[in-house]
Amino acid sequence: MIAMTDTCPRCCRRNVPPRRERRDDTQIRSAYRCPNCGHAWITSRLRTAYPAA
Repeated sequence: MIAMTDTCPRCCRRNVPPRRERRDDTQIRSAYRCPNCGHAWITSRLRTAYPAA
């Protein structure tokens, strides 16, 4: 399983690891909080787009 990281949409810090992650048969939902600026966001990705995840 690959750990998904993201870029903060506010300050552009890269490789922010998720605080929580939930997976089901079709989606990977990840909650992030930037350690640099504190901004929080959620992503929802289709599992078919990330076959190694």
